[in-house]
Amino acid sequence: MSRTPVWIAALAALAALAAAPGAQAARVARLGPAARGDLLVSFSGAGGGSYRFHAPAVGGSAACRVADTTYAETDSYHWSYRFLVAPGGGSSDAPVALAAGGQLSASEQLLQCAGTAAATSTCTQTLRAPPAADAGDLAYPGVTVALEGPSISVGAVGELLPATAQPFCSGVGVLLPNPAAAFAQLQASVSIPRAGLASTGAVMRHFRIAGSSLYAGVALSGSCDSTACDPAGCQTSAGDSGDPGPPSTCSFSESYSGTIEVRVIR
Repeated sequence: MSRTPVWIAALAALAALAAAPGAQAARVARLGPAARGDLLVSFSGAGGGSYRFHAPAVGGSAACRVADTTYAETDSYHWSYRFLVAPGGGSSDAPVALAAGGQLSASEQLLQCAGTAAATSTCTQTLRAPPAADAGDLAYPGVTVALEGPSISVGAVGELLPATAQPFCSGVGVLLPNPAAAFAQLQASVSIPRAGLASTGAVMRHFRIAGSSLYAGVALSGSCDSTACDPAGCQTSAGDSGDPGPPSTCSFSESYSGTIEVRVIR
């Protein structure tokens, strides 16, 4: 499984939390029975988005070289990961419970071009939670809890994986790589008051990630409209005039939201 710099940054951020004063820096998986005083941390949410690319036909009707092409994708996903962390804080390398799923659905339409008939194709790809065999992966669900002063800082990361090696496609279409695979970059951090957790035994905080993620250089939305538009990243190539024909357009937008809850085992 490929790793991207965002996960190196994510791991560094979680490691920094674990090293905070009052926290246990050791990354241990609390897979045994919960003990009194342990912290049960739930990281859950849902998300989705869309990706669209359109390239107008090139050439006259009598000499069509490239057909008008429209590709549209819709993503949806959800997850729920639960972790046990020692009373003094620290990290959990593995969830004690995890459930997740989702689906990527796309359609591609090619209009008639010279002697080539119009065609429409579809693709779907289901998503699933990562297996225990991936526990050593940097993006495998993990959480770090740091107790410092009057606050508790919680950072969480996770990912979803394709359920099958290849998507299911009809026709000649293929599932194009969305520039923002947000389901593989699930991450959030919240701060909660220690006094509130002590008095109620459970505190929940909401989060929403859209537009850009927690780390620099990871955009969750973008667009371009140019004869030199690059559909792979929805970017316009600087200094490249591209084909003199009509401009291509590309846009993508992904977001996800959810909750991080900390509960004291009593």
